Formats: sequence, structure tokens, C-alpha cells
Amino acid sequence: MNDRKQQIVEAALKCFSRKGFRATSIQEIVDELGMAKGSIYFYFKSKEDLLLSVIESFGERLMAEMAPLPEERPLPPRDQLRLQLKRHFETMAEQRDFPLMLMREPVSAEGSKPQIQMILRNMLRRHIRWIRDHIENIYGPESAPYWADGAALFRGMMMEYSRALLLGRAQIDTGRLASFLTERLDDIVAGMIRLQGRPVLTRLYSEEEGGPSDAEPRYEDQVRRATGELRRTIEQSLSEADEEDVTVERRRNDFLSALTLLETEFAKPEPDRILMGGMLAYMKELAVPSWEQPLERLRGCFQARTE
Repeated sequence: MNDRKQQIVEAALKCFSRKGFRATSIQEIVDELGMAKGSIYFYFKSKEDLLLSVIESFGERLMAEMAPLPEERPLPPRDQLRLQLKRHFETMAEQRDFPLMLMREPVSAEGSKPQIQMILRNMLRRHIRWIRDHIENIYGPESAPYWADGAALFRGMMMEYSRALLLGRAQIDTGRLASFLTERLDDIVAGMIRLQGRPVLTRLYSEEEGGPSDAEPRYEDQVRRATGELRRTIEQSLSEADEEDVTVERRRNDFLSALTLLETEFAKPEPDRILMGGMLAYMKELAVPSWEQPLERLRGCFQARTE
């Protein structure tokens, strides 16, 4: 999205949040921007078309807050989840007017409903995938039978606490809420693994509904799983090593620093192949035997990315 179009979307977000979708006119959005009224129609066919972009932009903002920051990637997966939850709830609290408007007002014209539903389905799919990745990264392969039940329960908790936060039912500290939900995920997933019960769900939503399925994972999912498995393996090997072994600790820190750089490159639209190849070669030199198998899976992702 170019700068001018993004400025229009931001202005519309403010106006819709203040007055609601139906009560806001194009003229008010133009006045917010200080631009000619005709200019807005160069980018958007109608107010409904603009609403679609506002909803999509707001959803992208929420998902961006739930992505790991570069400095967080060396942290244990549970700490990453807690920090991402905190940012998510902070964004919801700071910009509550727009989601409140969406909750209270029937905002779409008939012609826009299919597009809005498509945007919301895509956001739901990404949110479910985000929860699934965290379950896999925190609890490992033992969680595989329970990811759908775990994601359904955790998403339900997130939605209800988000609603309470938006409606101001209680003064909620976002840091405490993030820690609380992370602990509840332990209760849910670790509890299911411990009891070894039969799962209720094996997937969330069918492929026809545009939701996650049991099909071949996307490239991004393969990278997340490979890096998550590698981090878990490193943590486990360190817990079994001599705590006073400075060499192992230094090797771990250097390896994780290289892994963080590699993750950053993987996320770019056009990654630096030479840098990635160099990081993988360096990591192979540092790797102890127990790290080699998950590192090879990550190398497979690199080869698929650069073919």
C-alpha cells in the first residue's frame, strides 16, 4: 500500500472509530486529511471499499503485534508467547474504538459482505495458525494430537478477555493477563498430554471454509516448526549438560545469534542467499550431534526457499 493510500486508510480509521461507519461521510475523511475530495476516489471506489481496506489494515496491525521481535527470538517459546500476547492486548486497549464500532454497528453494505467475510476468514486462519505454532514450539511433538482442541480453547479465552478489555468491564493489566493466559495454556495442553485422553477435534474448520487443514504445511509454517524444534533441542541438550561448562554456553549463544539472523532473512521477501548459506555453514560447525537433525530440516527449508 503506497503512502497516500495508507494515509487515507488511517484517516478513515480515526473517523469510523469516532462516529461509526454509517455516520461518517467521505467529506469528513477528506477534511481529516486536508486533501481534495476527488483524490480519495482515485484510490477507493466507495466508502464501503474504503472500509474493507480499514478492516484489513487493522487486522494486519494486530497480527504484526503478535509476531516475534528480533530480540525476542532467542527467548524460550513460552516467554515469546507471553510478550506477544501483551502487545496484542495493549494494541486492543489503545485502539478499542474501532473494534467496538465493528461489534456494535452493522457496518457493511450488501455488496461488501463477501469481501469482509473473506478478510475475517483469513484473519481467523492466521490466528489459529499462530496459536498452533506456539503450542508446537512450547510443548513439542507430544502436543500434535491436541493442537486443535488446545487452539479452540485458547482462542476462546483470548476472545472473551479481549471483549472484557474492550467493554471496560474491569481494569485489566495487560502484562498480568498475558502471563495468566500463558499459564492457562499450560493447564490445557500439558494437562491433555498428561492424561492422554481422546481429542474432540482433529482440525479447526474445513478447507471449504478457508480454515486450517491437514494439507502440506506452508513454507512459513515449515520454517517456524524447524526453528522451534531446533530451539527446543538446544534447551534440552543444555539442561542435560554441565551447567558450569562455559564452552557449551558460548557455543549455544553463538548458535542462537546465528539462528536469529537466519530467521530474519527467511522472513524477507528477497532474502540474502549468500548470508543464509554462510549462517547455515557456521551453525553446522557449532552444532553438537543432537542439534544436527533439526538443523538439517532447517537447511531443507533454505534449499526450498532458494531453488
